[in-house]
Amino acid sequence: MKKYFCLLLIVLLFSSVFTGSTSAKKKSNLKADLIFKNGDVYTVDEDRSWAEAVAVRDDEILYVGDDEGVAAFKGTDTRVIDLKGKMLLPGFIDSHAHAYLMAESLFWLDITNYSTLEEYKQAIKDYLKEHPDIKQLRGVGFNQNLIESSGLTPKEWLAQVVPDIPAVFISSSHHDIWVNSKALENAGIDKNTPNPQGGIIERDLKTGEPTGIFREFSAQNLVISALPQPDFTVQQFKEALLAFQEMAAKNGVTSVFVPVHYPTENLLKAFEDLDNAGKLTLRYDLGLWADETKGTEQIGRFKEVRDNYQGELYKIDTIKIFSDGVGDNQLVWDQDILEETVAALDKEGFRVYIHAIGNQEFYPSGNSLDAFEYAAEVNGKRDSRHVITHLDWVREDDVARFKDLGVIPVPQPAWFGNDWYADVRGEELKNLNRMNSYFEAGIPVASSSDFPSTSEFLSDFRPFTGIEVGITRLDRDKTDQTEKALWPKEKASLEEMITSYTINGANVIFAEDERGSIEVGKKADLVVLDKNLFEIPETEINETKILLNLFEGKEVFRDPTFINAFYIKTLVEQFEEDGEFANQGVARSLQAHLDTVIRLEEREAAKRVIKHMQRFNQLLDKHKKEGVISVDAYNTLKTYTDSLIKKWQKD
Repeated sequence: MKKYFCLLLIVLLFSSVFTGSTSAKKKSNLKADLIFKNGDVYTVDEDRSWAEAVAVRDDEILYVGDDEGVAAFKGTDTRVIDLKGKMLLPGFIDSHAHAYLMAESLFWLDITNYSTLEEYKQAIKDYLKEHPDIKQLRGVGFNQNLIESSGLTPKEWLAQVVPDIPAVFISSSHHDIWVNSKALENAGIDKNTPNPQGGIIERDLKTGEPTGIFREFSAQNLVISALPQPDFTVQQFKEALLAFQEMAAKNGVTSVFVPVHYPTENLLKAFEDLDNAGKLTLRYDLGLWADETKGTEQIGRFKEVRDNYQGELYKIDTIKIFSDGVGDNQLVWDQDILEETVAALDKEGFRVYIHAIGNQEFYPSGNSLDAFEYAAEVNGKRDSRHVITHLDWVREDDVARFKDLGVIPVPQPAWFGNDWYADVRGEELKNLNRMNSYFEAGIPVASSSDFPSTSEFLSDFRPFTGIEVGITRLDRDKTDQTEKALWPKEKASLEEMITSYTINGANVIFAEDERGSIEVGKKADLVVLDKNLFEIPETEINETKILLNLFEGKEVFRDPTFINAFYIKTLVEQFEEDGEFANQGVARSLQAHLDTVIRLEEREAAKRVIKHMQRFNQLLDKHKKEGVISVDAYNTLKTYTDSLIKKWQKD
């Protein structure tokens, strides 16, 4: 018996070794579509390790390691990008960005940058002249103090300029709207209309009449729901999402969590259409807004929407709740209803995402934690990954509650340098805009922009802004060189800030096994930076540029300075597919030329690359003269060809 047991053991061991070697051989036979080599690759894996090279096949990462090891994955058709020491990171994840609100700047009147009432008036008149047939005027960005300086109520001033149709402007924070008399009349709102739960209708102190300012979403909806037209059409939302994606790609963002403030079928249809057409170049996780006046009765609709709208690159599994608003020091929800609603949502498998700002005296983060604690008591603890966002104020004792309840903080680090609480100093600041405390407690805090909730939204959206300010806690503009960091004990490290924009962001959306770090088997969401963040002063991080952005292995952005012949060849192929050439011969001649340059670039034959690309330019001129290439294709290819020549001249 002993003899047979030993024989069986030998067979099993031999079988194991043989199987392992076969598997390794099979893996080494896989060839990559794309290889990055000679780079500073910060993987953000569990060990926060560094590598030199990465191989990509289809939409996944095939290899992470050194230059010697990646050579086994190079095939005859493999593209190779020599990073020449540049930094490679996982794509950034913005855990709070209202992507669809890009539609406001595209299709509404934006008065954000105007500073006088006369400028407001002229902008409105010009817009109405350009759009004579509109049934309502929608706009964004207004200064209430400026409006009230006129001596008239906000509705009266706006009625002078827009008397005949409803006019509604929303603030940059999106928590207030400014409306004219016609909008009030259209909605049937007068001095007898009560404030809705969680909302405020500002009123004249003498007459009690509405002034034209409505605060928070329940109050806003009294006006907006009565407008003759929806905010945006499906097509407008689609254009807005495509524009947002272009901005995101340039900033290295590859995934976003999108809280949706208003229930709109048009927006969801836009996501569905773009996803079906293969035009989404971001991973979107959407959160629906919960109306504080409806409590648990709206959960049935949430489930229906969740079931009906799930795509390849977007999904709905989150509900957004406003615990407070902005600056009004009042809870939006009745606490008992909040707790019952959060518990019911948790039971149905929804992640609950709560907005809580507060101040040193008003503490909605505590109320939000109470609601999550109640849900855990009722339903039992599970891996819910509920979120509190903004959370300007979190008391020291409650940091541990985040950890115990598994609640994730999602702040906006770009705001950490803003001295919005000038009256608060000393020890009171210790509860303001925590960051380091979360990391020390082992809480996977995730960073975000809240795009476009401030007038500086383009800067806020840049992950590099958030990373820098999260480290320095100084105003991003750095105009005051004597400025001191606001509560420096909460400064985070560079490693931590990168983590908060990558793997921790993936954790929020249950995607940590798929995205957020550079590891074999994960999606190839990768960004190339023009400098290594670990080798520059922390006050220069915001000046960093994205050179290349890959989303699931597909190139979605390339800086003109980061060009190679292969990329120009892909442009030629795309132009041919789009019918920008008169015949196939045009594309063939250009591609043949570029194939030669691709081989020369691999050998780093700079002089010959320059010479051949100069001839390529001449070929483009010839095709233009013959009228066989479109103006757009010609101009684009000329631009990138000139950039490639300049690149090799510098090298």
